[in-house]
Amino acid sequence: MKRAYIFLVFFLLIGSVVLISFFQNKDVADSFSPEVVVSTGTFARGDSLYSCLSSHGISPKEILVLQKLLNPLFDTRRCYPGDSYKIIASTSGVLEGFNYYSGPLDIYGVKKSPSGELIAFHQKIPLEKRILGLVGRIETSLYESMVQLGQSPELTMRFADIFAWQVDFLTEPRPGDTFKLVWEKSYKKGEEFSDGRILVAQYLGKEGSHTAILFEGPEGHKDYYTIKGESLRKKFLRSPLNYRRISSYFSYKRFHPILKYYRPHLGIDYAAPLGTPVVSIGDGVVTYVGWKNDYGRFVKVRHQNGYYSTYGHLSRYGRGIKRGVKVKQGQVVGYVGTSGLSTGPHLDFRVVRNGKFVNFLKIQIPAAGSVKDKYRKEFEITKRERLSQVGILSSYRSFPHQIVAAER
Repeated sequence: MKRAYIFLVFFLLIGSVVLISFFQNKDVADSFSPEVVVSTGTFARGDSLYSCLSSHGISPKEILVLQKLLNPLFDTRRCYPGDSYKIIASTSGVLEGFNYYSGPLDIYGVKKSPSGELIAFHQKIPLEKRILGLVGRIETSLYESMVQLGQSPELTMRFADIFAWQVDFLTEPRPGDTFKLVWEKSYKKGEEFSDGRILVAQYLGKEGSHTAILFEGPEGHKDYYTIKGESLRKKFLRSPLNYRRISSYFSYKRFHPILKYYRPHLGIDYAAPLGTPVVSIGDGVVTYVGWKNDYGRFVKVRHQNGYYSTYGHLSRYGRGIKRGVKVKQGQVVGYVGTSGLSTGPHLDFRVVRNGKFVNFLKIQIPAAGSVKDKYRKEFEITKRERLSQVGILSSYRSFPHQIVAAER
């Protein structure tokens, strides 16, 4: 009898555990959403949002609902190649959610609200901004020196662009020249994302030293200025062989050395690879395009104040370059060649003022402008801050170095 009693108690305990387990599992099961299928992919040329969703079994009716929700946020008729997507749907094909990843920073999508209805959203992926500093020394070229320090070609080009009116980075840098810069860099989830604005830059060379300070006035206009508050921009570029265009032309490979030969009172010959882009040193109007005796293919541009610039021995002309056309500073007018009387690929570059050849590198060209007097106080504050940042770089041993706290 005692054994029967013990067995009965054991049976009741087991039964209670089973019942409790059953009801607990029932509650968990009831809390689950219907089983879903997650599909991801990338848009190819010619794909549309409609074709993408329909290929995953989403009904035309639901696609129209989704488009109606998303259209206020972005044009659903345009899905760019390389953008990606994520579709969340039930096993029966009912849409539960959708994400469209537009570029690396924007997510457009729909999701279900607590009440169960679909709502649209736009999410911006946050970036962390850090201020970094770099010091380097020229060994062969600016490009190679910065790349060896782990910096991107684009950051190198931005640095060169800043001093395009002061330094010919193709021919003037010498071993031992130094450069410094402080710039913004963005990070996405702790990983390097992109280089931002250069805040202050210095080039200390044997042919001259230059400082550039980025200043944005209260009106929103921003530019790079010297320590005296003069704009670095000038009427003429330092060279007709633009550093950025040439680096792009050679796809950031090792530069073929560009050599510069002076002709007293006449001009400058640039020995450069065949096909190197040649740009107009300033705004102007093309007055001559064609064959000109020993100069071969030749372009002449009229600038303000009696100046002309000429470009000879070209292999071909820039797109749209013809007589009477207006050109902008830095616009390609032709490409280095060997046309005419020439022993090898080179550019014959000359500047004429009031009918006489002048030494281009000795022309005193005024700055395009300066900081307005009413903003001088703000500029001086910015200048002190930037010079302080670049000044402390000499105390660091490794680069790039973060010099201020990160911003979000």
